Amino acid sequence: MTEIVTTAQMRALEAAAMESGRVSGSALMQRAGAAVIAAVLEAWPDMAQGPHCALVMCGPGNNGGDGYVIAGDLSRLGWTVGLCATRPPAPGDAARAAAAWEEGGGQTQSMDALSTTLAMLCDRAGPAPVLVVDALLGIGQTRNADAILAPFRNAVATLSGPHGALRHVAVDVLTGYDSDTGEALTAQPFPADLVVTFHARKPVHVVLDRQGIRSVVVPIGL
Repeated sequence: MTEIVTTAQMRALEAAAMESGRVSGSALMQRAGAAVIAAVLEAWPDMAQGPHCALVMCGPGNNGGDGYVIAGDLSRLGWTVGLCATRPPAPGDAARAAAAWEEGGGQTQSMDALSTTLAMLCDRAGPAPVLVVDALLGIGQTRNADAILAPFRNAVATLSGPHGALRHVAVDVLTGYDSDTGEALTAQPFPADLVVTFHARKPVHVVLDRQGIRSVVVPIGL
């Protein structure tokens, strides 16, 4: 039977791994980011053929830190990456990931710039698909997600002219769901085509299965 862990259990596993000295928080973040990219390229092999375009949306927590890592890794693969963040992360692993992204030449835009950023990426990609990465909230979300998703919804609604499809991947848990209960936290959650979660499935992934939303589990060394 596939293992399912709650938010509290997952955080305890991560804390134990770090306290043992076997791995650091930054190393887990690097592994998570690399695993998401590997899962994306496995799901959509055409995206491994030449550089593409990606929009990465980052929140202020560790889920957002994973997003900064993903953005940096994709950029080093030659992708054109736009990154929009809700606010700067607090000091810690996510802040270090954000700093590494900017030190590598990446630019962090506010969510107010999301429409402009997505339109630019679609223009640049032409008929090729644009990858949209949801690294906004992750497993800790419990409140209504309407406000945090509004800039993304508006950006998609205002896209004009010919452009390729958007491919949506969520990091750990798509924004708009409680990880432990599977309860929807908004009428329109992030429209994930693929959810990449770490170490084990969470209760929400059972709910997503019933809705036909694909989720995959990737190891990060816990």
